[in-house]
Amino acid sequence: MINKKPYVLIGNALSVMVAANKLAKEGAEVVVINGRTNWGGHFSTATFNHVSYDAGMVLHEFTSYNAQTQEEDLKTYNPMIRNDAGRFCKTIHQYINNYQETHEIDALKMYVEGKCYEDMLIANKLSTLKYLPFANSIKEELLSLLNNPTIGNLHASHKLTYDVFKTSTYQSASLANHGNTFHTKLIEPFCKKLLNVGTDDVLALYHRVPWLPLFYPETLISYLQDIPQELPPTIFSYPTGQCVGDLAHKLSTEIQIDPRICLINEHPSEIKLMDGGEYEIIFNHHKKIIATKLAWSSDLGDLLNVLGRKESIRHYEKCSFALAFLRIPTDMLKLDFTVLSIIDPDIITYRITNQSRCSGIDSALSRIVVEINTDYLANKSGINQYNDLKALVMNELVVIGIIADNACIEIVKFIELKNTLALPNMNNMMSFTDEKSIVLNEAESISLLGSSSGFSSSSFNHQVLQGLKLYNTWAGL
Repeated sequence: MINKKPYVLIGNALSVMVAANKLAKEGAEVVVINGRTNWGGHFSTATFNHVSYDAGMVLHEFTSYNAQTQEEDLKTYNPMIRNDAGRFCKTIHQYINNYQETHEIDALKMYVEGKCYEDMLIANKLSTLKYLPFANSIKEELLSLLNNPTIGNLHASHKLTYDVFKTSTYQSASLANHGNTFHTKLIEPFCKKLLNVGTDDVLALYHRVPWLPLFYPETLISYLQDIPQELPPTIFSYPTGQCVGDLAHKLSTEIQIDPRICLINEHPSEIKLMDGGEYEIIFNHHKKIIATKLAWSSDLGDLLNVLGRKESIRHYEKCSFALAFLRIPTDMLKLDFTVLSIIDPDIITYRITNQSRCSGIDSALSRIVVEINTDYLANKSGINQYNDLKALVMNELVVIGIIADNACIEIVKFIELKNTLALPNMNNMMSFTDEKSIVLNEAESISLLGSSSGFSSSSFNHQVLQGLKLYNTWAGL
């Protein structure tokens, strides 16, 4: 007899864990299918030699330009709308508070032309503008833009309302709003270091994928004229004495011990839509089950594969990264920072996070994570060997001024993540749109979570919201 289950969730995404645990706590019988070895993907904690790290800069963001001012109906959340998660910041914060005590972090910095400044690319500290060595050029170009406006529909104020941002490049939008100097000195080099492509291969609407801004020109010039318009800083938070990824560990532990959750550690080999709208899920080694309600959180291509539509799977352009997990004696650190973005193109490292500083707990050894795009590394220097990469990271920490010499560095682990991030470009957006259209035509009632929910809508906040929304929907709330 085929085992029939009311609620089945497939994948290792944070959204699956949030929904499964909420449903089980309300007494529902749930099946979670995860054929992978880890839980939470990028948002899981990595532990090496009893030392825990997040996978680079992983922070909580509980504020937004469209911050939640009242109780929002989760059913109105739409992952296909860029930045829609901002309407639910309080909802996300309340959920996280059930698992983690958090605090706001400070000291986000950026490294530009050999000097450290308060960060304005991620944290909006625009008071930095007037201290940059090329501030006068930025000011002249902004005045020229505003006196002879050619911005038109690409003005940053139209980003979420004008369709032109879905088809225009980030390069064109940045030049129109920031001017040439701001763009070429700050935006372009950091984009290339992070994605190994230029801003002409990034869609304007998705400029935040490489953590890059799109400011109003009026706002920028106001800071250079000492009459700053009010632009709230972006505030980030971090768990006190923990990692952000500890949440995924706690949720996965609950899944594995809850008697109302059946865990299947095998990826399905086939999924069939049955008469009546139910789904037959077939495995190579586990007995088949029938799902009344089904959610999927892995890639759309994987779903098309198990639906028997291999010919419909699209190709995505992706980039690769390396993470260096370090420990450095705290008293040897010469620079105080939580997150440091390195803009200079001759330095391969694009970001460094002091996770001990982020956690707010004093420690004799600081946990440092260095992020490098290995495609950019290969193109820039030709380095691809472990020992060469190790030497490069250690040398760049000295060059930047984080440490005096590299003798104090303990490299705990190097991890290379091959083809892990789909570039936010037109080709990939069209591929995603095509795949999703086919999936919805084949199996409209499958709830799509995580990376399959929307193009570039699998951030931490998005995934928490997707899990909560699915719980509300399935529970009839």
